[in-house]
Amino acid sequence: MRALAGRRSKRLCWAATAVLASASSVAYAEPLRLRSDALVQTRTPAPVGLLVLRGENHVAATVDAETVTWVGVTSDPTGTGDVLTLSVRVRDPESGSEVRAGRLLVSMGAIRPLHLDGARGLVRVFGGTTVEAFAGFPVVRRFDYATFDVAAGGRIGQAVGDTVAVGASYLQRRRDGLRADEEVGADFALTPRPWLTAAGRAAFDVGTSGPTDALVSVSIQNATTRAELFSFHRSPGRLLPSTSLFSMLGDFASTNVGATGRWRMFPRLELVATGSAQVQAEEWGGQGLGRATLALDDDWDATVGVELRRVDVGTTRWSGARVLAGMPLTARVRIATEIEMVVPDRPRGAPWLWPWALGAVSYRIADAWDVAAGVEASSGPTDRAAVHGLARATYVFDRREARR
Repeated sequence: MRALAGRRSKRLCWAATAVLASASSVAYAEPLRLRSDALVQTRTPAPVGLLVLRGENHVAATVDAETVTWVGVTSDPTGTGDVLTLSVRVRDPESGSEVRAGRLLVSMGAIRPLHLDGARGLVRVFGGTTVEAFAGFPVVRRFDYATFDVAAGGRIGQAVGDTVAVGASYLQRRRDGLRADEEVGADFALTPRPWLTAAGRAAFDVGTSGPTDALVSVSIQNATTRAELFSFHRSPGRLLPSTSLFSMLGDFASTNVGATGRWRMFPRLELVATGSAQVQAEEWGGQGLGRATLALDDDWDATVGVELRRVDVGTTRWSGARVLAGMPLTARVRIATEIEMVVPDRPRGAPWLWPWALGAVSYRIADAWDVAAGVEASSGPTDRAAVHGLARATYVFDRREARR
């Protein structure tokens, strides 16, 4: 297990993993895998606890089940427990067709991901054609369905060898019997030559007659070099969770046009540069970054990196630097660290320097046991000073017994 790194996690985390196996009387048994993670976050005025349970039972080669259950503990006497996923899948190994039912996450083509209580099916037809469909009720906490809210949609895709793949997708969500959201999308991937790749997707909101998400990119590459031209439009509903101070300050709804280049200058040195022009709320601007990563071994298991970044879009204007390092000290000990420094152009009463740092270490006690711990400290536009600790313990047991 690598040392904890890079996640802006305001929590103290203890995780335990158990992988169990059972024997079959007729053949090698498929293992039963169980995992539990217990997390604790110190927060004022009351601490918060969280328990995540994951289980997977391969009853046969064509059937499996999984569940992720969240159990929150707060000062609220009613509690905050809920089920994130709980589903069963039936799959045809020969064709790859499958059906999954229960509480699940659905994502296909260009349409937005959905969290549903329902079913999803995939059929692979001879000739490279795939048909996907889903229907269900958008998830609400504790199954508290106060209104009739239903969603359905799907995707039709066609692949031509390993060169071309295209798809069209559709989503409709209804509330109290009336149409609330309707989205159509298209996606494609094209690889006419091993060194040339093009890909794109676009989603369009029928109700507002506007795009919700769009991306197109063209890249050329070889063993040491890659160059890409891209353009994308991101709506507020498609923003990803922040994982560092850089991502928290630099990820916002906008339209972008830019380019990225990667060059493996030497076997252990890689250079990356990205620049883009952006439009946010009718304001023009841009951002760019340069990153150098040096490997300390041939397997790139130990690396040191430096990144410089500049963002200048509307009222979001700052410069930053990031240093990353991760390396094994021994066969059982690994350390990692990440430091970010942001200097805003206009602090507006906040400190002129916003630092963020994370240091972590992991130790493999034995073949089945890992422990890791990290400390995160930051100061930014919302928190003048914050320190958080993270810790994790992992136990793995995985054994298959043959029929005697």
